[in-house]
Amino acid sequence: MAVDRQARTDLQNALVSYMVGTIRTFAFDDLNTACRKASDRSVQEISRALYYIHDDLINHPISVTLAGWEVLRRVVAFLGTDLETGTRQHEPSWPFHNEEEWHANEHLAREVGLPDYDPAVHGRPAKPWWNRIPSSIGFLVLAALLVAVFVVVALS
Repeated sequence: MAVDRQARTDLQNALVSYMVGTIRTFAFDDLNTACRKASDRSVQEISRALYYIHDDLINHPISVTLAGWEVLRRVVAFLGTDLETGTRQHEPSWPFHNEEEWHANEHLAREVGLPDYDPAVHGRPAKPWWNRIPSSIGFLVLAALLVAVFVVVALS
């Protein structure tokens, strides 16, 4: 299968922008989805895999673990090559065929200026604070607000 250099560059730029924080989930999803139609099988495979690193409901910055960050660094480097994806996604060298191929191309990830992983920046929970309130507590808070509104209206 032919390498689609433009699609690889577009996907690499989108991923780097998401990783450095210049775009958020919704923009990344739009750019990633556009790359899914590329003629390059490796770009299609990577694009499908990247779909799972974001949330369709909340527009948030990147939120990954250190291990996830390392996978994304390999993807960024891979997209700078003309190689075809190798191994399965759960293998430690994916999308490269093996660790030697990854280390031979690791400089491509450094050249785009990715920051080091910072859990406070890159690993923050994607859900807003109100999504972490148990529903029973949220219901009680809502009920209390409604009672307060009715009392104020009744006393007026």
